[in-house]
Amino acid sequence: THNGGPRFGRDWRAGPYTAGMRDRVLERLDEAGFDIQPGEASKLAEYLLLLERWNRVHNLTGIARADEMVERHLVESLALRRFLRGERIADVGSGAGLPGIPLAIAEPERTFTLIESRAKRVSFLNHVQGVLALTNVIVEHGRVEDLRSTLPFDTVLARAVAPLPELVELAAHLLGEESVLLVPTKADVDVAIGGVDDRFEIRRIEHDENKLLKGALISIERIAS
Repeated sequence: THNGGPRFGRDWRAGPYTAGMRDRVLERLDEAGFDIQPGEASKLAEYLLLLERWNRVHNLTGIARADEMVERHLVESLALRRFLRGERIADVGSGAGLPGIPLAIAEPERTFTLIESRAKRVSFLNHVQGVLALTNVIVEHGRVEDLRSTLPFDTVLARAVAPLPELVELAAHLLGEESVLLVPTKADVDVAIGGVDDRFEIRRIEHDENKLLKGALISIERIAS
């Protein structure tokens, strides 16, 4: 054990993933009300093990305790699942693959494009995509404003990588008439913030599912012309 709680120990590495970690993931996600199959729980557990291993060298996350990783990385990512729209999902500033990788594991019928500008994180994302055989994941190395997509994404996920007005400006070209930009952010965010492109409507999503998020969830959509 670690002073801050249990870390991933040697006994957690009995195979590509460990049965103990898989069972812990399955139990916690079931408690949270998520419909996760054992095979998906295995991939989620292996993802956390890959993240923990790479994190020793590359500092991908500040979270090291196993239980906290399950809570912050898996539960909070999968809390966004019910708000996804359509088949084509973009994860802007994906970093270590959050929330895109857990969602891609849980939603194999949807395609997830992970957009990340930092090379070390892109290397990690490509590694995870290959090891877990996530055929529904595309990794794009670059800045979101430089990404050119022939079709708009149905849902764009963006943790608060920039202030809301700037974030809308950066991601606007990825949004179609029916698309939604979902932004998990701090709980006290002001949705009436000025400076946002007036072609878009911003609102806070009020839902019981948000209790699983540490902050607020903001929805941004084009205003019908």
